[in-house]
Amino acid sequence: MHIGRGGRRKEGSSNSGIVATVFGCSGFLARYVVNSLARQGSQVVMPYRCDDLDCQHLRLMGDLGQMVALKGFNIRDDEAVRYAIRRSNLVVNCIGAERETWNYEFEEVHVDIARRIAEACAANPIVERLMHVSCLSAAPDAPSERLRTKAAGDAAVRAAMPNATIFKPGPLIGNEDRLTNNIAQLGKKYAIVLLVGDGYPVIPLVGGGRARLQPVYVRDVADGMINSLRSRDAIGQDFYMAGPDVLTLRSLYKLVFETMREPFRPLPVPTSIAKALAIPRERLYKKLPIPWNTMFTADFIDEMTADHVLPEGVLTLKDLGVDPRSVTKGVPIEHIRHMRSGGYDYGTTYQLPASKHYVE
Repeated sequence: MHIGRGGRRKEGSSNSGIVATVFGCSGFLARYVVNSLARQGSQVVMPYRCDDLDCQHLRLMGDLGQMVALKGFNIRDDEAVRYAIRRSNLVVNCIGAERETWNYEFEEVHVDIARRIAEACAANPIVERLMHVSCLSAAPDAPSERLRTKAAGDAAVRAAMPNATIFKPGPLIGNEDRLTNNIAQLGKKYAIVLLVGDGYPVIPLVGGGRARLQPVYVRDVADGMINSLRSRDAIGQDFYMAGPDVLTLRSLYKLVFETMREPFRPLPVPTSIAKALAIPRERLYKKLPIPWNTMFTADFIDEMTADHVLPEGVLTLKDLGVDPRSVTKGVPIEHIRHMRSGGYDYGTTYQLPASKHYVE
């Protein structure tokens, strides 16, 4: 095999020397991590439990024989975890949950699974690096259960493998995200809750959307994670990853609606009322596999009672050689333009120039 800089090149394949196991490979961030590893000639092991269609695109990201899919993977089986990392010198844990389901609770996903992966890595002498993905606002006293269990998972990983590198990204923005896309769905699918005089929907905005967020483009996060492999100084560190823009939840809603050219009619809903309405529905989630917009779960409502921005004095994307892009323009928000009614260049609020109007 030709040894080169990595990636597919006309003169032949190349080998980065990395054998990486990526847990949660079918997830949003993980697919960008898999792509970055594969492009530089790494062999990537991809354990998954989902349908083959959810992972088939990952097989095309690397050279023939370099993308190893482990179908039917059971994360609750410690032996299966050990098997998945038996030949890997890099392990990436991207497993996480945005809401509890009938099958998995936050405690198991963020604490138990993270701890068992870290313990398996510590017991395997071949594993040199463990990369663990957490959350920007994870803290023991965070307002939501998701963030509290994320913090507990970080502590469990650090206890089992002190030299793990922990990445704490803010809300992720990108083509497959579950933030701007969920907001857009409110205007395109779910917004017929209340109608005003001209027939346009009113959009419920929990707590008036006062919470401040610092979203980050998913590709910047993946690039930062890969860059950390080039420096031993990154071993054992925590990196907080956020974009340059601080937005309120309300301004993020407005950005999405203006980008897809839909009228934005916010209806402030008190947090207490929104949570009272969400709790019965959330109990139903834990019994039946019902899909629902994550932004209306009781835990997300709790999460939005606090700000989610970079703390001071921490390592950031710039310490990993990445200058984060703004998520308010260009490629990071481009996917929302495709939701415009009538075509990419139009939209509900688009006005044709006077010369373009058809008259009889």
